[in-house]
Amino acid sequence: MSTFADKIETPELRRLYQYWEESRRGRDFPARRDIDPLHFPYILGSVLLLDVLYEPLRFRFRLHGTDLMLRAGYDMTGKMADALPNAENRAVLLQRCRSLIETREPMVVIQERLLGKQIFGYEALWLPLSEDGVTIDMLLGALLYRHPASDVAARWRPSSAA
Repeated sequence: MSTFADKIETPELRRLYQYWEESRRGRDFPARRDIDPLHFPYILGSVLLLDVLYEPLRFRFRLHGTDLMLRAGYDMTGKMADALPNAENRAVLLQRCRSLIETREPMVVIQERLLGKQIFGYEALWLPLSEDGVTIDMLLGALLYRHPASDVAARWRPSSAA
């Protein structure tokens, strides 16, 4: 019998999922306070945390991991998800976030994404969090690109650079 963990191809994402599972301690979801980033330094730069805001349903980036920021060329920390610069990526992210709220289940995605003028393959894991054990109030995501990041660091320069 196949489990959700069996669908996760990347070892780092599988490890993060296992950590989330252990943090649930028999509940439907762990709370944000149950998740300690020091327990997953192996993937921290690829982590996203999104606050879930209701009435109307919206999503705000609490954390846009450094590796993801470098690859994208912008930082979404503190910004609303509907402010994502690329319309296609924005639509995909918003659909995934809404789906997590509706299904109340973890999600793994293997797909491609347009960044700048290049298409990158990636695997992403999305995990719901809840402070009260019922209402999903945060989404923990991790996204690992299937291409070496060294090419990104070589071409990315902070906007203050000459």
